[in-house]
Amino acid sequence: MIQHMNLVFQADGLSVGEGAFLMACCNHTDAKGYVIASMQQLADEAHLKESAAKSNKQKLIQRGLLASSERYSPKNGARIADLYRVNLELLASMKRARTDYGPTLVEELTFKVPQENPRSDPPSDSDPPQGRIPTPPRRIPTPPRSDPDPAPPSDSGPLLLPSKSPSSLSPVARDPEGPMDASPDREREIEAPPEDDNHNPSEAELPQQRERSGKNAAAGDRIVASYAAALGRPVLNGTKSKLERQAVELLGQGLPEAWLCDRAREMAARGWSDLVLHAEMSTAPITSTSPKRGRSGLPDWCKECGPGSPAARLNPRFRTLGEMGSGEKCPNCHPDRVAAAEASR
Repeated sequence: MIQHMNLVFQADGLSVGEGAFLMACCNHTDAKGYVIASMQQLADEAHLKESAAKSNKQKLIQRGLLASSERYSPKNGARIADLYRVNLELLASMKRARTDYGPTLVEELTFKVPQENPRSDPPSDSDPPQGRIPTPPRRIPTPPRSDPDPAPPSDSGPLLLPSKSPSSLSPVARDPEGPMDASPDREREIEAPPEDDNHNPSEAELPQQRERSGKNAAAGDRIVASYAAALGRPVLNGTKSKLERQAVELLGQGLPEAWLCDRAREMAARGWSDLVLHAEMSTAPITSTSPKRGRSGLPDWCKECGPGSPAARLNPRFRTLGEMGSGEKCPNCHPDRVAAAEASR
């Protein structure tokens, strides 16, 4: 009963656990203080573990504030909810002395008015704000304007009228800041990223490139199979896709399949999964001919490209001209340029 719960609130000398358990009991009391509830139910309502609830129950029994009795079913003798009784007289006698907690400043406790949803209907002017007396709006006289054109209201956005002159954002010839050769019918141009190579494949080279990409994909599957065999278990889908993509990339750069299979087995034994990084860091020699398939491998390094980068001996990606190997692909030893030169002959 709520009256009995108020007695717990006003009682003095109760610990936190005792008050919580006694409050859970008073939640089910009748007029005489009897309670029928299980221990688990009282522990849950008191926000206590069952062991803590039993401990506080024994403390209340020892203090005479609670009495309990086990109950069994008369039909089959099964254990049912226990019977408790709260000592209401003793609990009421524990009421603490009245204490002055100071003034209650309810008038100073305010709440911020929530912002309205901009998509909802705007409030009516006749609806006054909560907590304030509506006051009539004050009208400020506006001075007369000398120009004949009416101005838009101050609370609305500017009215944009169509203009025959081009926008300042359009890079036309009359704009001193825009390019002189831009056409007025478009506002912006997106520059295409620079091509890695100036060579565009002809129609005769396209079938050869498709055949080469198909062979590289099949060889990439065999490289991943070598990795899985050395690993001794199936490769996860994410790692498998990554290795297949890297294998095709390295095969396209001219690295032999047999050499990449050996590198894949080394990675599996060491628990690695980045074939590109391992190929760059590997110092294993690369033969010009694959012992298993008899195909031409990586062209010999001309030793003139990729200055300052010894990795150009192993990785054709570094066989470029310019500072630090960051320029155009070397026409002497880069696999793409060598293959293109042979195809054009």
